[in-house]
Amino acid sequence: MMVADLQECRALRDTRSAVFLADARNMRRYMSPNSIDAIITSPPYPNEKDYSRTTRLESVLLGFMSSREDLRKQKQQFIRSNTRGVYKADEDHHWVQDIPRIQELANSIEARRLELGKTSGFEKQYAKVVRLYFGGMARHLSELRSLLRPGAKLAYVVGDQASYFRIMIRTGQILAEVAERLGYEVMDIDLFRTRFSTATKEHLREEVLLLKWNG
Repeated sequence: MMVADLQECRALRDTRSAVFLADARNMRRYMSPNSIDAIITSPPYPNEKDYSRTTRLESVLLGFMSSREDLRKQKQQFIRSNTRGVYKADEDHHWVQDIPRIQELANSIEARRLELGKTSGFEKQYAKVVRLYFGGMARHLSELRSLLRPGAKLAYVVGDQASYFRIMIRTGQILAEVAERLGYEVMDIDLFRTRFSTATKEHLREEVLLLKWNG
């Protein structure tokens, strides 16, 4: 099926396209105002998965990095979704400091850590990662506003998570609230599939968050 798709696309080989190796929270450097009609993407989830680790071999072979410093620079451009990608200078948490649901979620994760007596460096960062993740997504959505054309549609594939001490994170619902606060219209949160969590014995939702920018 992939080969057939590629053969069909050969007729479109003269269609202009561009790929940017860039930070999704800082896009105005690369794109013009009122230039985006649609966005379809699957951002990271707050699930402790280090995406730089799963793609490190490809990144080296393709010449995107050749040293630890290159790796660090690459990770600093990521939405903060895991404790291995947190840095002292990070400030994205400020973007959501006035959203009670996110603060309550982070506080409950920290309270559970203290209750369980967990003291590792990574575990101490769990609550911070949650604030940085949603703050980074808020910063991304805020950055987009001047780049979107009125009526632009956005689709984000996101999933619920229970990676931090089995406390449920309803990613799609929280991002919908963040988007509404930034002036987006939430068109739908469409259920894509469910995944059974053996840790919590609950079905985790994977959803498509559908947004509209009315200008």
